[in-house]
Amino acid sequence: MNPTTPSVPSPHAKEIERQLAVIRSGIEELIPESGMIQKLERSLRTGVPLRVKQGFDPTAPDIHLGHTIGLRKLRQFQDLGHQVVLIVGSYTALIGDPSGRNKTRPRLSEETVRANAQTYLDQFFKVVDRERTEVRWNGDWFSTMKFTEILHLTSQFTVARILERDDFDQRWNAQEPIGVHELFYPLMQAYDSVVIRADVEIGATEQKFNLLTGRDIQIAYDQEPQVILTLPVLEGLDGVRRMSKSLGNYIGVADPPGEMFGKVMSIPDTLIERYFRLASDATAEECAEVARALAKSDTNPMTSKKALGHRLVRMYHGPDAADHARDEFEKQFSRREAPSEMPTVSLNAGPYRARDLLMKAFPGQYTGTAAGALFKQGAVYLNGNRVTDVGMEVQLGKGDGAAPEIVFKVGRKFARVVSA
Repeated sequence: MNPTTPSVPSPHAKEIERQLAVIRSGIEELIPESGMIQKLERSLRTGVPLRVKQGFDPTAPDIHLGHTIGLRKLRQFQDLGHQVVLIVGSYTALIGDPSGRNKTRPRLSEETVRANAQTYLDQFFKVVDRERTEVRWNGDWFSTMKFTEILHLTSQFTVARILERDDFDQRWNAQEPIGVHELFYPLMQAYDSVVIRADVEIGATEQKFNLLTGRDIQIAYDQEPQVILTLPVLEGLDGVRRMSKSLGNYIGVADPPGEMFGKVMSIPDTLIERYFRLASDATAEECAEVARALAKSDTNPMTSKKALGHRLVRMYHGPDAADHARDEFEKQFSRREAPSEMPTVSLNAGPYRARDLLMKAFPGQYTGTAAGALFKQGAVYLNGNRVTDVGMEVQLGKGDGAAPEIVFKVGRKFARVVSA
């Protein structure tokens, strides 16, 4: 047993230590660990699984790999035999979590929230077992609360405590506006824990204040306080800022296989092992092997990056899609071949200036000036050959000296022009 772990009475000590090892893996903090041990011991003694909560506000329609860190932890709890409770923040989303925000979020309509929620759930169940998940909508209780009940909830916390939050404190000191409704957010998230009687709640590190508030409010409502797990934040494709759809540096779990694989290939080499560890189903031993390989001077990081891309596509689209995405990437960028499938336009036979043909191959994507700049930059390839002359004549057709098809490559994009 870990020397820092308090002694646990038999006969469950071994199983508790096994579960603790899984629960501790990949997290930032477990508060308090002694509380987790007590809850696990009681669960094993009574046969009643722990209720493990995570809430999400459907403020956008899609989820990305950063979101899956929490979902994968939920799946681990399910595999340990515990009950996962997903809280759909149909009412908290109307406020928007102010955590880490420097300004008030725009209000969303209930129709938008509900539509986003359905898309979220479809994607969540790519990771979490639907059959072992309890889904609750917090609008079910907040929509029916009496004003006296709201007053009772708000009386359990002080404004001074809420203003201890870094984001609120910074906005207060900068004399930035803070809506009164925003002060309700941590209390509403906490009350969700009261309603479902949560034993454990998980969230990203920026959620720590809200998670701790849940413990305080449960105590105020005469419940045993939940244990909280905080999880690391995944950096986006830029390698600096957290993964975010609004920043455009994300890999969506619903991204098409080829797009997902291509995005993985663009991450900085320094993030390869971290993505394996936080976003994939690789074991601890596999992650350690990746780290050892990357530490060797003769290792090409692209090998590990392709393995990561293949693994992630397999997780969300299946092995056949993963094989195809890898093969297509290697055709395009390793062997400099064109992909099997690409947008195709049919044109009448005849001579065309290279720039004009490019604009027809990618309709509506480039102005004449932009297309000309691409040629000057050396970014345009025709049938595998770089072309820098915008006025070069290209003969499209089926006669002598004409080409029946022209394949353009611009950056990572391909398009085919065929003779009608």
